[in-house]
Amino acid sequence: MPEPTRSFDSSRGPLPLGRHPHARSRFIRILVPLLFLIASGALVYGVLKFFKSASPGTPEKPTPVRTIAPIDPKPLNKPAEAEPAPIPTLPVPAPDQPQIMQPPPDLPDGVEPTTPGMAAMEVLEKFLAAKTLAERLPLIESLTPEAELAKSCLNGPLPTTSKIEIDAQETNSVEQVVDYFHNVDFVVDGKPVNPQTILVRTRGSSTPKVVVDPFLDTFGGRLANYAKAPTDKAGIFQVTVSAVASCNDENVPNREKKLTLKLLSRDNTKEIARAYFGRQSKISEMLEDGTFSLSYGKAKACTVMLRWNAEDNPAMPYLEALTIKTLDWNP
Repeated sequence: MPEPTRSFDSSRGPLPLGRHPHARSRFIRILVPLLFLIASGALVYGVLKFFKSASPGTPEKPTPVRTIAPIDPKPLNKPAEAEPAPIPTLPVPAPDQPQIMQPPPDLPDGVEPTTPGMAAMEVLEKFLAAKTLAERLPLIESLTPEAELAKSCLNGPLPTTSKIEIDAQETNSVEQVVDYFHNVDFVVDGKPVNPQTILVRTRGSSTPKVVVDPFLDTFGGRLANYAKAPTDKAGIFQVTVSAVASCNDENVPNREKKLTLKLLSRDNTKEIARAYFGRQSKISEMLEDGTFSLSYGKAKACTVMLRWNAEDNPAMPYLEALTIKTLDWNP
């Protein structure tokens, strides 16, 4: 069939021509680079502006700050405070002048200086060599009445000695007392050696004295006489004691509940007497405590109180140690 032919209407005029597709794509190709260039320029401008503001340059002049002088809080009419009084200062004492020590006096040639121990030994030797109580009185210290001393072994010559030596020295700083314990062996023909302990005491700067009460208790026989027979009176004696943790005397009532106290003239010698005390007594507590200088099997110079106990069994009285008054021979 023949294609239809487009008729031309002269009254409407010529028909409009349509836009060619190649013209639109050309416009877009021009617009995109243009926008890119504008964006790039804006970015470059912004970067340059940033670095310009960050780079050091002439600092801007700061705006002057107006300062206001502080107001004095004190009222204008308030009177001025008084100045504090100066603190008085104590006068500085002058330094102590050095004391000039005087040298000891020169001794004659061949004479040695006397030490306290030597001085005690010299007094003891004079005491032993004396023949009467009158000679010994200036050399002794005692609480025994002189009338009783006159009836003792001190009012006459003493046996000769085979040994005199210092055994121990004890110092009491509070009372300024120094005790020198001497071992002295007395020799009597036909009899064993009689070992004794004799105390010489120095008080402060005084001359040494022989403490004779312990000597009278042991050598003088006062303890032995007391231990011979029962009596109603208690006795106080200054002797050397040694504790034993048992009681082996079958004549002591309830011996399984008692302990033994040996009463000696000197350590490692035969006892003059034995006294007994309970396992729950004060002496037992002292032995168990550990804070006292008293222990089993160790001899110690003590002042002990004794009595004859006839209450446990009247048929078998025994010598009882009531208490240890002091752990020394200090009156």
